[in-house]
Amino acid sequence: MSKDNAVFFDTSVYRTPQYKPFRQQEWPRSEEEWMRIERCKALVDPITLDVVEGGLEAAIEEGEAAVERAGRSTIIREQHDFRASICTVDCNNVTSVSWGASADPIRAHFPLEEIREGDVFLYNDPYDSHGTITHLPDYCVCLPIFHSQRLIAFTMIFGHTEDVGGRSVGSWPTTSRSIFEEGIQVPPVKLCSQGKFNEDIYKIVLRNTRFPDTMRGDLDAFIGACRIIERQIKQMCDRLGADILEAAMYKLMDRCADAVRNVILPMFPNGEFTGEDFLDNDGINLADPVKLMVTLRKDPEKIILDWTGTNPQTEGPLNSPSDGRFLSKWVGSFLAQFSPGTVINEGLTRVFRCELPPGTVLTSEYPAAVVNRMQCWFRSFGAYGAALAQAFGGHVVADMNCVQVYGVYGYGADGKPWIYREVFGGGSGARPTADGTDAVDMVNDSKNLPAEFIEQRYPVLIERVALNPNSGGPGKYRGGMGYVKDIRVLADCYYVTYVDRTAFGCFGVNGGEPGTPGRTWVNPGTPQEKLVQFCQEGIPVKAGDLIRVTTPGGGGWGDPIERETEEVRLDVLRQIVSLECAERDYGVIIHKSVQGLTIDYVVDEEATAARRNQIRRERPQLKLINRGQYAEEKRAAGTITFQDVFLSDENGSAEAEAGKEQAL
Repeated sequence: MSKDNAVFFDTSVYRTPQYKPFRQQEWPRSEEEWMRIERCKALVDPITLDVVEGGLEAAIEEGEAAVERAGRSTIIREQHDFRASICTVDCNNVTSVSWGASADPIRAHFPLEEIREGDVFLYNDPYDSHGTITHLPDYCVCLPIFHSQRLIAFTMIFGHTEDVGGRSVGSWPTTSRSIFEEGIQVPPVKLCSQGKFNEDIYKIVLRNTRFPDTMRGDLDAFIGACRIIERQIKQMCDRLGADILEAAMYKLMDRCADAVRNVILPMFPNGEFTGEDFLDNDGINLADPVKLMVTLRKDPEKIILDWTGTNPQTEGPLNSPSDGRFLSKWVGSFLAQFSPGTVINEGLTRVFRCELPPGTVLTSEYPAAVVNRMQCWFRSFGAYGAALAQAFGGHVVADMNCVQVYGVYGYGADGKPWIYREVFGGGSGARPTADGTDAVDMVNDSKNLPAEFIEQRYPVLIERVALNPNSGGPGKYRGGMGYVKDIRVLADCYYVTYVDRTAFGCFGVNGGEPGTPGRTWVNPGTPQEKLVQFCQEGIPVKAGDLIRVTTPGGGGWGDPIERETEEVRLDVLRQIVSLECAERDYGVIIHKSVQGLTIDYVVDEEATAARRNQIRRERPQLKLINRGQYAEEKRAAGTITFQDVFLSDENGSAEAEAGKEQAL
């Protein structure tokens, strides 16, 4: 069988009840419309296609810039936790994937003849959004775009608003057991009908938030930005014609599919590869990790990610009410690194598809709690990365968890609540050719909050923001360092944290070691010291207390004792690796030298060679994936199982070979 026609596995099984439908509903266009679109696609030359692609992406960027300037809440205006996108009439994303937001729920609730120019739609219900919104704080504004009295597209902006009600300030109860505890559920509604706002809907939405002023400001910013995107698209229609623009949208999806099929797929080896990863717990059952498992099946025509083996939906709010279409675009967005310049849009799903069983933490069913669903998404990267490590013989980026959320909330003298919340980063995984990046946030364009801004608005002082020493996983290339942040509270209040990787470290790859998990301490180094681990809410802190937030380091890549001694010395000089860790993890003996006011560090080459030889003799065989001590303890206790893959020689430079399943 030729390479072009080879099919290694049958996909019909994914259309059985054993798997959740890839997409909840399709919106087929008429034969007449398709004939028009295909005829016009033939008229779209490459230059025009590039112009349309650039114009659409520029419209998205301008819309997001407007939200950043006009939004009211810190998480929107300062931290950029929102996204814009454009989709076709049949609800396929044309612009860069924006975590799944699309107009599907609008089409499901409103016939086309009831969708008119000047309408604005609003929703946040995860279980009535066709996988496009996955927890209640994410409100989505959707606007239909008309030209020449014909609907040609939709534009959406969704973002994490400050509070949508529920039992806790900030609407992120880490121990919720039902979505009813998490806030107001708004199904798709028409907030504005042909330019006239329905103020009654606004009254309901604003009544169900603790911060109505910031909510109104954020939603108005979303609407205004959608209007900007609408204007840009109409201007392109005026220049090119609506038929040409709409045809170009479908051709852009063809371009993405072709790039994935012809450029990216050939870089992947054919075959079947399995990856696993674990979350600390579901927020309620703290001793029980939650497993994600994926089998990557690749042939010359497609990649299928089969998530069979993933944990059933949990009692706590770790669940994600998504589908295969959403997860395909979420995980598949990383394919852009294989083909720089390619806009990854809905066309990706013609070639790269996730298939999921129903009732898992990735496909939860109503009314399961979902507010902490992002942890499942990030661990889906880990499971996928573990599968890629096998497929590419360890030549992949090590694990990371670069989104950590913490907050402090309280009540002012007037009894009104306040909340200071920050989306914080961590260390990225080491690469096969370089160290990981220190202190980065994986959310696109996001930023940490400036200390001056925080201190002006909230009763806290920021005493330190620095790199978290020794947090990057040791390796030939070390993992990126996480953050450490010291926050002095000036009023009695409560601490909250929505995090993962506080027990499991970010795993190392190809002989690399895991990064250090993130933690929080209240009053560290004092008799009142308290460790805060896992997701927790409502931890009382007193005026004058110090909160120390540390975030996890990325996993290391390659054998640590192959790291250049000068690199280890420079890390010690920068005070991001201690002398003790240099000796223990890298086998490098370094002496501190003080001459007057000058401090230097010198490598003892002879002692280093001896120490590294000792490590080689005494250590166990290196692994392709090193999950760390906590994972080994959980496996020994029978709580989890996972597959080990050992490297074929001690220094970790050879290709990986499969190990046996270890299930104690």
